[in-house]
Amino acid sequence: MPFIKPQFIFLFALPLLGFAVDEKLEYFESKIRPVLAEKCFECHSAQSGKTKGGLRLDHIEVILKGGDSGPALTVGDSNNSLLVEAIHYQDPDFHMPPKGKLPQDVISDLEKWINEGAAWPDEPVPSFSSKAERSSFNLAKRKKEHWSWQPITPPTIPVSESTANLHPIDQLIREKLAHAGLLPSKSADKRTWLRRVTFDLTGLPPTLPEIENFLLDNSENSYQTVVARLLESPHYGEKWARHWMDLVRYAETCGHEFDYPLEHPHEYRDYLIRAFNQDLPYDQFLVEHVAGDLMTSPRLNDEEKFNESIIGTGFWYFHEAVHAPTDPKVDNADRMENQLDVFGKTFLGLTIGCARCHDHKFDAISEKDYYSLASYMQGSTRQEYPLDAGGKRKEIAEEIEALCRTAFSSLSTNHESAYSSTPLSKYWEAASHLTKSVYSDTREDSNQTRDTLIDFENGFGEWKIKGKAFANTNLRSLKDFQSVQGYLGSGWASSYSKDPKKSSGSLISPTIKIKHRFLNFLVGGGQFVEVGVELWAAGERVLVSRGENSDKLVQKSWDLEDYYEKEVEIRIVDNATGRWAHVHADQFEFSELPFNDKPEKPVPPFSVIQSYAQTNNFNAHTLRSWCMHFNKIDNLRALSQKLKSAKSSHIGLVKAEENFIKNSHSFANFSSSQIPTGWKITGEAFKPRGHQLLSLNSPSFLPDLNVLSSNVLGNRRVGNLRSPHFKIDHDHVLIKAKSKKTFIRLVIDNYHMVKYSGLLFGGTSIKEANSGDEFKWFTLSPRKYKGHWAYLEFVDRGTDSFIKIDQVRFADSGIGQTPDTKFALILNDDEVNESNFPQYLDAFLENSFNRIDAGEFSTNEISFFNYLYTEGLIPFKNQSRLDEIVGKAQAADSKTPRERYVLAMGEGSRFSGNVYVRGSPHNLGASVEGRNLTALGGQSGTRLDLAKQLTSADNPLVSRVMANRIWLQFFGRGLVPTPDDFGPMGQEPSHPKLLDWLATDFRENNWSIKSLIRKIVLSQTYRQSSTLNPANEQQKVTLADPQNILLHKMPIRRLQAEAIRDSILSFSGRIDKKLFGPSVPIYKTAFMTGRGGKKNGPLDGAGRRSIYGSVYRNFLSPFMLAFDQPAPFGTKGRRSVSNVPAQSLALLNDPFIIGQCKLMGKNTVNAQKTQTEALNTLYETITGKLPGSDVQQKLLSFLSTQSKAHGGKSEQVWSDLAHVLVNSKSFLFLN
Repeated sequence: MPFIKPQFIFLFALPLLGFAVDEKLEYFESKIRPVLAEKCFECHSAQSGKTKGGLRLDHIEVILKGGDSGPALTVGDSNNSLLVEAIHYQDPDFHMPPKGKLPQDVISDLEKWINEGAAWPDEPVPSFSSKAERSSFNLAKRKKEHWSWQPITPPTIPVSESTANLHPIDQLIREKLAHAGLLPSKSADKRTWLRRVTFDLTGLPPTLPEIENFLLDNSENSYQTVVARLLESPHYGEKWARHWMDLVRYAETCGHEFDYPLEHPHEYRDYLIRAFNQDLPYDQFLVEHVAGDLMTSPRLNDEEKFNESIIGTGFWYFHEAVHAPTDPKVDNADRMENQLDVFGKTFLGLTIGCARCHDHKFDAISEKDYYSLASYMQGSTRQEYPLDAGGKRKEIAEEIEALCRTAFSSLSTNHESAYSSTPLSKYWEAASHLTKSVYSDTREDSNQTRDTLIDFENGFGEWKIKGKAFANTNLRSLKDFQSVQGYLGSGWASSYSKDPKKSSGSLISPTIKIKHRFLNFLVGGGQFVEVGVELWAAGERVLVSRGENSDKLVQKSWDLEDYYEKEVEIRIVDNATGRWAHVHADQFEFSELPFNDKPEKPVPPFSVIQSYAQTNNFNAHTLRSWCMHFNKIDNLRALSQKLKSAKSSHIGLVKAEENFIKNSHSFANFSSSQIPTGWKITGEAFKPRGHQLLSLNSPSFLPDLNVLSSNVLGNRRVGNLRSPHFKIDHDHVLIKAKSKKTFIRLVIDNYHMVKYSGLLFGGTSIKEANSGDEFKWFTLSPRKYKGHWAYLEFVDRGTDSFIKIDQVRFADSGIGQTPDTKFALILNDDEVNESNFPQYLDAFLENSFNRIDAGEFSTNEISFFNYLYTEGLIPFKNQSRLDEIVGKAQAADSKTPRERYVLAMGEGSRFSGNVYVRGSPHNLGASVEGRNLTALGGQSGTRLDLAKQLTSADNPLVSRVMANRIWLQFFGRGLVPTPDDFGPMGQEPSHPKLLDWLATDFRENNWSIKSLIRKIVLSQTYRQSSTLNPANEQQKVTLADPQNILLHKMPIRRLQAEAIRDSILSFSGRIDKKLFGPSVPIYKTAFMTGRGGKKNGPLDGAGRRSIYGSVYRNFLSPFMLAFDQPAPFGTKGRRSVSNVPAQSLALLNDPFIIGQCKLMGKNTVNAQKTQTEALNTLYETITGKLPGSDVQQKLLSFLSTQSKAHGGKSEQVWSDLAHVLVNSKSFLFLN
């Protein structure tokens, strides 16, 4: 054998394999006929009675004949087709369609169709008597005449005396063979059968110990033992899950231009593996796929106890998706067609999608049937469902809820003692006293002692800079700072920037021990909460001074009497944006005298407050909170001093809101105790829990009766809230809510890509809804989509997000600022003024829990109470008990496991849809309701009802279709060769009796896939060898069964792509057999470029089995494609089996193959066996058999040649031998 030197040649391109005939027709029905029907038939069809320009476009025969200008297209050549010229608008006098140019993707579809042969179904040319043509559709007649609609009839067994002792499968196979005068082949040897069944059940090769054990097992049940072991292997589920993934077009991205990711797709893949390993009854499996979200008692995961059933519904959403559909209605119609096409082919073996534009041309499926099923899609919602592993999140939520109710009870059971006896007005008075400087002896004294802390003339000294706000000190010479006044010298500290969003940070002093009573300084800039000069002590901010919304620096003085000999820190801070969101500061000096006669005093140290509290009967912690409260820019004392102007402003906003409400339409009003009718929730966040509990979330100590809150039990709860479907009739959807980082979107025509791209859908979603501390009217603007159907979705992802929803309204105009809620109670009360404000607080708090417990507190009262509590201003008598309960709740909350999500369907609204005339959503026909196919009973109901109807005893399709799919995987061909089409365009079964026996057995054995597989692989038919029985004459076989349809011998099958790759990993020892988990990113060659590229993965896929490799629609694995792994665009029940040069090139040159062969060579050398032993071991590992003497001699000769070439019997020599063997038919094919 000549010397072979593997070359590292990448696969630059793969040959286009072309569409099979059925795929071309499917492409025509889904991509071409709908466009012709919608855009062309009005003027160019028999149905319309019009043939403008003498041209008809309703049949390929008349299209080729053409009109006045000649043939409309040239098959195989779009560039020379008049139709293409017309739709490109190349000739100004020749535009089709005349009302507007087709989208570019539609034009590309038409060009592709022409270039690939212009496939058209074999159907009569429509006549001009369109009404008669229409009436020819006779559903009942079609159902009665076609085999697949007929009831399953279990055949009589046995069929003959000669086969009476055989399994019914073998009897029915041999009945057909006997009729053809043929004998079955002899049984395969044990090695061949073991390799065959191991690959078929697990997708992996048998190991050497497994081969040896089977060969040594001479018991009668040795075959049964092997099958039992393989069916119990966890790798069985991996193999059979991959078959199912072909059917549901499993992918992890959406394809098209940017190949955006699908959400959590690996969870569905892992669900499949578990389901097959557990032998989930197929009827249950189907129900979970169609309506797992509607099951009242969903199946729980055996170990982690999360909802398994709902994961199955994710298959509906593995379709492609575009990021900017110019016509959302058509885009939705296209997606629904794909969903129904996959559903119909996968479960029923029916091409339901062919009835989108008209009654099915061949099958017993009407246009109304199609749109009745489409109503289920229209009325359902798409969601990211939070899995609750072990039920832990629910368990923790219930524990927290119980504690929060206990906390509420501890306050409400004894109302008189809920608060301490000292009224709030006294706290107000005491805090005012403690934070007010009593120094009043100001005087001008040029000789007073001044100790300059910093003047910024020489930079910042030892002060530390954080962030980018404070860049330099020599500012007087800079143009941007020439408007600044009042500083001393030439330098000061400033955070001013032309772009304040990019300029935030702080300037922090070293630790300072106070030796003087006063600190004097200059400050300018804005009055923002996060801007100013701050005093920090013991890790807390105890005082802030700000400018006066001016660039003129003003004098400030701090009275630090209470901090004498204590350590403090000064911070100049700018963490705000907007006009005046900056600070200037200069000339910090300590002195025994203040600059001005009203020095500011910081919150005293706690020791001072505690001493005062003990002397005057106060709660020290509450008193300190009052002091800290008065230190804030917005506080009750400040409010009391500007009540008149605040009330005036508030009343204006209230009137504006009342006017808006008067001129808008209510969609939903929320409460804490129930969800509005028709709304749906998922997860724990939005569950209504009433008002008789204390919230773990401190800003909402008391839940508002008239608000639905997602964080009553804290911010770790997750979930989503979805509205019923509604037709958009107004310009705006407005949501009154208080929110932080919540995702809000209006899902229009079930379009879900807006979170990736807002192009064309601007204003219909808010990625992070933030309102600050107040309620706000959030606005969504779907004015471009009036007449479209939509639903609202609110998503709380936990951690640091929440939303409190008051109401949702529809309007044609927006609304401005929302009235203040926390102070609304006071601002609406004409009796409250500056002088009686503190006493008003006393009256408000008195017996408040009587009314709270009874549910009599208004929204404004609850808001104000929560404000007081959040600020720490309420002196609860049993605060320690509250703190204890809250501590327990927080401890439980901290154990909340991390969120985990799956893509799933969600319950929506019962949807009354319409037939789309000629497939166009812009041309509505008869109304329809969700129901089953007419031929299957036509019963109406929910999706769950539909799912149960599909598995009922009177449906002959489901069990037949699945039994046929199982058979196909063992023989390479189904009893019905077209597994996805049991209709008239498909092929009839080769063994109808056997198909019905399999379907019957499948049902009678609890829809067990493993049970049916066990019977098939233990049959004599499956055990046959792939060589002809010597008693059969070749000529007779050629005439009677040339394609081996009757199974006179076992078909030879090539390994599928995954089995080839996984086997090579197994041979090299690199395979990682770990189950489940996120997908491994695909390894991308240098030629796999383009938009939407994802992270590049390792060359060997981290050693994981192929099923765990990512499936990116725009970046599919060239190796897997070469060996016919289907591209995920539609149902593929039977893979193509090609024989093309790309396969040989891949096995010869792919760096993955070369790398794994090197590992095989290394392992062989490390085993330290004799040459013959090593050769035999390597050969048996890869092929499952020992080499014959001739083969052995040839391989020894090859080793000799390679040893000379490499200068010895190195690892490379054995690597070359492994490389030869993985390229051999003995490895690639199953005999």
